[in-house]
Amino acid sequence: MRTRLLLLLAFLSSWSLLPAQEALLRQADRLYANYSYHDAIERYEQAFRKEATSMDGARRLADCYWTLRDAPNAERWYAIVAASSQATAIDMYRYAELLRASGQYADADTWLKRFGKLAPNDSRALLKDNAAQKLAAIMDGEGISHKVSPCNINSAYSEISPFIKDGILYFASNRPEQLLVKHVHSLNGMPFLDLYQGRVDGDGNVTGAAPMGDGINTSYHESNAVISPDGRELYFTRNNVSEGKRVLSEDGVNNLQIMVRERTAEGWGRERPFIHNSPAYSVGHPALALDGRRLYFTSDMPGGLGGKDIWYCEREGVGAPWGDPVNAGPEVNTEGDELFPFAYKNTLYFASDGRLGLGGLDIFQCTIRANGHGIAENVGAPVNSPADDFGLCLDENGDLGMFVSDRDGALATENIYTFHMHSKPEKKRIWSGRVLDVADGRPVPFLPVKLVDASHKELARTTTSEQGTYEMQAPAEAASISISVEGGPQAELDYDELTISPYGDTELPDIYLNSVMDLPVNAIIRDAATDEWLEGVDVAIHDKQSGTLLFTGTTDSQGITRGQIPYQRYGDDVSYEVKFTKPGYLSRTVDVDFRVLMFLEQALTGPEGTAMSPVTTGLDMAKAMNLRPIYFDYRDARIRPDAALELDQVAEMMQANPSITIDLRSHTDSRASTEYNDVLSQRRAESSRQYLIGKGIGANRITCKGYGERQLVNRCADGVECSEAEHQMNRRTEFIITGCTECPRSVASGRP
Repeated sequence: MRTRLLLLLAFLSSWSLLPAQEALLRQADRLYANYSYHDAIERYEQAFRKEATSMDGARRLADCYWTLRDAPNAERWYAIVAASSQATAIDMYRYAELLRASGQYADADTWLKRFGKLAPNDSRALLKDNAAQKLAAIMDGEGISHKVSPCNINSAYSEISPFIKDGILYFASNRPEQLLVKHVHSLNGMPFLDLYQGRVDGDGNVTGAAPMGDGINTSYHESNAVISPDGRELYFTRNNVSEGKRVLSEDGVNNLQIMVRERTAEGWGRERPFIHNSPAYSVGHPALALDGRRLYFTSDMPGGLGGKDIWYCEREGVGAPWGDPVNAGPEVNTEGDELFPFAYKNTLYFASDGRLGLGGLDIFQCTIRANGHGIAENVGAPVNSPADDFGLCLDENGDLGMFVSDRDGALATENIYTFHMHSKPEKKRIWSGRVLDVADGRPVPFLPVKLVDASHKELARTTTSEQGTYEMQAPAEAASISISVEGGPQAELDYDELTISPYGDTELPDIYLNSVMDLPVNAIIRDAATDEWLEGVDVAIHDKQSGTLLFTGTTDSQGITRGQIPYQRYGDDVSYEVKFTKPGYLSRTVDVDFRVLMFLEQALTGPEGTAMSPVTTGLDMAKAMNLRPIYFDYRDARIRPDAALELDQVAEMMQANPSITIDLRSHTDSRASTEYNDVLSQRRAESSRQYLIGKGIGANRITCKGYGERQLVNRCADGVECSEAEHQMNRRTEFIITGCTECPRSVASGRP
């Protein structure tokens, strides 16, 4: 390959032309100047077969192949031109593009870097740098669809510019129709395009395709038909023609223009030119967006970024005049070509050869914003390929898509391909849904969801999220969704009720069930001294957050009380304060926190129950009543709010048992000096005593003493390294019962 390239370069470096070669090159140059690329190619190839040696001729031949999208031949000739001493930046860029399209990524990067040195301000050098790594990310990413298929209307000719409206596919084709005389385009030697229409179903199959009527088609190009959202306007592209004759620019180019027609009772009415048409440049590829108030189009008018750009104009409402053209800006356009815009909701799709793609033209998408556009992203394979891919459209639902590609066609032949938006292979498809409460529509979280077959055998299982949503892999067989609350209601989505997507993920209907019910509860109490079940204990359950009383009951001879807490919601995290009281026993409070995941009886005290201690001398009320530690701020004796809550329970117990007397004992850890801790603990003991007196407890019922660090409960003496948790065990307050004159003697004395 390299030897042949060197020979060709040496061959083209010679400047002696034989007369026959010179004549062929002159003919080819005239055809090239008249944009008759198909015929120019034939003359150039003849000249070079006769050993012509013109580098300018080689560049024009390469350009002919490039323009006609004949990548293999364009690569063959740009290899020669780009490697010559006369190579321009654009020669190197195009050669890099062609190498990339044929999978030669490393060589493509080399030539792109050379292009970047000659054109450092060209955005394409940056956008396409390090193509191999970036393309791997595109290929590995999830595209907008997983599968594309040729449309059934494709022929041996070109079919392009699909557009779907109200179940009708509009497209352009250069297929020859019987009794219809068509010009042959000098650019590629193919017949001119006409507009067709036919009915399209949800799978992309088209029937009854026929040329559009109302005199829309002429002997020149018509393509890219779009219809306004309200169905009243038709926009399409045509060669600039006046009174049946082509209108040429000053440099002899027959540019494109957009034509407009309005619907009448008889069909499409008289056509008029789009306000921004001009003989000096092309205006084509119309695309309506935003309820018909914005029109995108392609043009090479002055003021663009280079090549062909996408522009848009806006109007106040349907029928109002269009405003001035606005370039879509560098978020969309590059120094290359951006073509074939299509707008769906707030997304703009377009084709570009100036951005990194899989080859040739690739399709990109970006967000439409009020004052610009978002970042352009490649829509990925298989919609994009190493060939030219362009002209994407979607139906009104955004499900069925079509685009144009020459991936499987012959030279100058493009086909329409169909796909389904966001389709996935079967093994990657997801079923998703929600479970909601039947009364108020709130989501039901943490609920088991089962996928079952026709015989109700479980195939898969998942759990609803906090938002009540769930998802699971789509089954390979007919299946239903089954949900149930243990001890409560159940519901099912039968397979016959489901509409399953044959292409991608399926969003299932919402499932409703009653998730708010009365929660059965029980509490079991035993005597801490005898370990026997304790009868006659009053049980009160409060909501810890609101303080609302939820339940009251009294234990029976088995030490059990049962009842229901009303209106509990499945999936809620609940926090209960459960308080037990009985004369002659220290009251006890238990915090119960759990998530409601069933409506079976909930044991608030556990299967072994909870113990209540009889009032006995020497008993520490703090332990028996399950009080939290009485905390003080560092080196402070003031009662904190959290400590006050615990002292309130002591006061309440002493009020319920007016003959109880206590000794309040305060302890510190070993940190600080012994003398300091003695003083600090005494201050804290006095502070706690005064608080209880303030709650109505007689001063004669409370003695107090601070013991400092003199009665440690663990090894954490002076000089011993201990954790904060170990020190905390020593920082304690004890409420020791010293007497109870009204308690039974056996209880008060602590004797069995």
